[in-house]
This record gives sequence, structure tokens and C-alpha cells, in this order.
Amino acid sequence: MAKRLKNSDLTTAEIKRASDVALADIAEFSRRIEALEAEAERSMQAVMANYAAMIEPLRAQLDVNVAWLKDTMKSNKAVLFDGTDLVDLPHGTLIRNVADKVTIPKGALARCEELGFADAIRIAKRLDREAVEKWPDERLFLIGAERKQREEFSYDLKPEAT
Repeated sequence: MAKRLKNSDLTTAEIKRASDVALADIAEFSRRIEALEAEAERSMQAVMANYAAMIEPLRAQLDVNVAWLKDTMKSNKAVLFDGTDLVDLPHGTLIRNVADKVTIPKGALARCEELGFADAIRIAKRLDREAVEKWPDERLFLIGAERKQREEFSYDLKPEAT
């Protein structure tokens, strides 16, 4: 890790020269990282494509088998689930579950509002940060907020010379 330079250690020209060397290093490391990430992405896509070609026919057959099994359980429930909800087989268990399902029509929200069923209505409240940031300091003070100045440092790399 590079040593942090203080004003008293070097002249202005030396600080600028050292900063330019740091920018050159940052640009080089960034290029190398981007190149490796791009290479890794290409490699992963090639591997995924290779395996996807092998997985897809298996997934299609799996979907066919699952659909067949569910259809068979539904159409033969009297035979398979005679007095039970579980059927143990050598390779697994068939399960029958009866559960209530509520269907809600499109106008249900308006009807709940009309009838005063507030417990079934969600209201999402959020603070609009962009609006608050535009307020004057006096108004910010009323809600316990404050505006502070923050010093930021950044850099911009020049495009690579060709």
C-alpha cells in the first residue's frame, strides 16, 4: 500500500508527479480487472451454455413426469388416497393436501374502504428524501434534520492514448 504523502514531505511538483503515477496505476489496475472480469464472464457463459444444452432435455422430461404424476394423483385420488393423505412408495411419498383458498375480486379494495375494513388495507408511507433535501434549513430543523457540508475527493481517468 502506498504511503500517504503530507504537504511537508514533498514539493507541489513532486506531489503532482506522485499523484499522476497513482492515476496511471489506477488506470492500469482498472483495465486489468475489467479484462479479467470480461474473460471470466465469457468463460462462465460458455460453461453455462454447454450445461444448458444438457439440462434442457432433462428439464423438459422432468416437467412431463411431474405433470403426469399430478394428473394421475388427481384423477385417481379415490384409489390412491383411500382414507389417508399420504401414500408411501419405494421412491417417495404422494401427498394430498386440502386447503382453503380465498379468491379476491378486483373491486375488493374499494369495497373494504366503503365498509371501513381498515385492517385489510395496507398503506405504505415513506419519506420523500428528494423533497426534504430541497427544504430550507429552518424547516429541516423542525424535523430534527440538518444540512452539512461534506468534502469529497474523486478522480477521472483520461482515455487511453492510442
